[in-house]
Amino acid sequence: MLLLGALHCTGCGDDGGGGGDGGAGGSGGQPATSGSGTTGSVTTGDPGGTTSASTGGTGGASTSTGTDTGTSTSTSTGTGGDDATGGGGSGGGGTPVDSGLPTPPGADNVAKPSGAAGGFKVIDWAGFAGAVTYTFDDVNQTQIQNYDALNALGVPFTFYVWTNKAEANNPVWKKALMDGHELGNHTSRHDSNDNGSDTDAATKFIKDTFGITPYTMAAPNGSDAYTSISQSRFLINRGVSNALISPNDSSNPFKLPTYIPPTNASTAAMDAEVTSARTGKKWRTFCIHGFTGGSDGAYQPIPLNAFLEHVKHVKDFGDVWIDSMVAIGSYWRGQKAVTGGTNTQSGSDTTYTWQLPENFPPGKYVRVTVTGGTLKQGGVPLAWNPHGYYEMALDPESVTLSP
Repeated sequence: MLLLGALHCTGCGDDGGGGGDGGAGGSGGQPATSGSGTTGSVTTGDPGGTTSASTGGTGGASTSTGTDTGTSTSTSTGTGGDDATGGGGSGGGGTPVDSGLPTPPGADNVAKPSGAAGGFKVIDWAGFAGAVTYTFDDVNQTQIQNYDALNALGVPFTFYVWTNKAEANNPVWKKALMDGHELGNHTSRHDSNDNGSDTDAATKFIKDTFGITPYTMAAPNGSDAYTSISQSRFLINRGVSNALISPNDSSNPFKLPTYIPPTNASTAAMDAEVTSARTGKKWRTFCIHGFTGGSDGAYQPIPLNAFLEHVKHVKDFGDVWIDSMVAIGSYWRGQKAVTGGTNTQSGSDTTYTWQLPENFPPGKYVRVTVTGGTLKQGGVPLAWNPHGYYEMALDPESVTLSP
């Protein structure tokens, strides 16, 4: 099963907060462990709690507390321990977190920067060369009958639900949600004209049926009517025009570009679209309606095998981030917010502040680097990840860099 994307799921932990990986919190809110030593330890919380890990190198010490709600936290000092995802806690200080972001390619033993404090910046695409999102519109029958083959690819997709369509009630969509795919809003009637009520009806259906809040939508027929409607309701509205998206660029998040493969598109044609994104270190989104051989009337259907082989090819690159619209879109918009923020000086400390956009999903992170110093949020040092970055929460809307 894939890790859930950034959906607000009733009965599920918010992904951004970081669900644990099978550990248990302490009982009754009493301290679970306390000690020190040379071997270090790891503590993880139950799903829905706060993921944490503790590291203890030679002479280091770690403490952790658990509660009967499944929340587990820990702090650590020392060097050379392991974090919750397998990386070492180099340099001491900070609590490693499960950001929900995939591990990028490259070295896993990068030393913590030791130069002068400064050089604060967000890493493009979480450390990957480029990014791609595959979206599917209209809950068409050829998507449903081929879902198992799509899911077997092991990458998150975004399915935009036309909620007044009978196929929207197919149980496959609940399975898709549990498998880690995103369900987004494609309105109730799929009309090019709307005053917002049709969009809201679709959101209500998604909340009532799936127990989630959709953070992204796709405008039916790419209608401009939804450019303004989406601004007060969603993080992103996907349009239909084709273009690449760059970090910190001026692409309109409420009319986000997408590539619609032509009828019977070949694997090579789709490969070329992602290759251009990878080469340019950009983000490409796809809009697919269905597959050939069906009777659902899908717009510009493509051969299933051509698509499957294409995704396998992209996975083989190893350095392209393949994820849902909400996952990559949150990173893209979060990076823009941080980059466009302000910084203030207080003595030798520099505090960076930003403002997140409306309808931003909670619990999201970006990866940042500095030339040296200590990054803190809420007075707590961030843990250095030996893949070469800090993972910084966006919700606090500030971070402080100290010498």
